[in-house]
Amino acid sequence: MTMDFEQGYRLTRQAWIDGVNTFHPTPKESYTLPWEKMPSWEQEAVKALYQHVRNIILPSLKEDIRMPREYGGYLVGSVWNVLMFQLLRDPKASYVKHFNELDEWQQKTDIKMFEAIEAAVLQEISPQR
Repeated sequence: MTMDFEQGYRLTRQAWIDGVNTFHPTPKESYTLPWEKMPSWEQEAVKALYQHVRNIILPSLKEDIRMPREYGGYLVGSVWNVLMFQLLRDPKASYVKHFNELDEWQQKTDIKMFEAIEAAVLQEISPQR
């Protein structure tokens, strides 16, 4: 089965929006913009995030090995930081905080994003299992 990566990107973004709406005490409107209204650099970042995390977890998921969700959130945060340096060259400090320095709402939201990516990958490989 071929994965529809566009669907994976949008699921990842939706997980971010859902996390912000659930965990952030006073989210900015820009935090919850739908896919179509996001800046192009941010869309590229979400696409790259999805692809990198997918590529990291795919081999283990094929062997039915799952990473604890907190580690997945850490992975999402770490990959995001690398992408911010690549895409923005000199990102704002708030864009590249270490996972342990993130506010609790953002840690929980990164975990939701990981879970969305993991679910999409599991769906992708399920016919092969």
